[in-house]
Parts: sequence; C-alpha cells; structure tokens
Amino acid sequence: MASKTIHVTLAPNHEVSLTSDAPDIDALVREIVKVRDVFDPEQVKVDCEHEGFDKASFREIVIQSASDFIKAIRLDEEEYKEALRNLKACDEESEVAK
Repeated sequence: MASKTIHVTLAPNHEVSLTSDAPDIDALVREIVKVRDVFDPEQVKVDCEHEGFDKASFREIVIQSASDFIKAIRLDEEEYKEALRNLKACDEESEVAK
C-alpha cells in the first residue's frame, strides 16, 4: 500500500502533514501546543488526495484529541499555579514567623 499524505490545518498558518504509514505525531502535538490558546474546532481542516480516506471522521478524531490534550494542559497549568501560590503562602508565613 502506498503512503498517503494527510494535511491537517489546526489554525491559520498551523498546518501539519502526516503520512499514513508513519505519521509524525510529534509535529502534530507541537502544533496543538502552539495553538492551544486560540484553538477553534471550526477552523480544523483535513485534506487528503486519496479517495478512500474518510476526512470527516479523521477531522473529528483530530478535534476530539486536540481538545482533550488542550484541556489536560490547562488542568496541569492550573495545578502548577496553585502549587506556586501555596509555596508563596508558606514562604510568607515562614517570614512572618521569624
């Protein structure tokens, strides 16, 4: 089976080309991280010249995966910020106790 190229546009100027036999998932993840603050599922486009490729289903998979990943990043970021706030509060309490 010949390799097919799948073009995924996550946002304007944020396109990733994936090959069907060895997709560069790392490149896709890097682009998702770049657009995490402006990600709009309506802007996601999938193009593939192969007639048998189900672009609509693949698009839905990309949207759901990107949305889940971005949500996880935001949760991690919130936990990080909360930990920093707690450390700062502990540091301030320690300074007051001196």
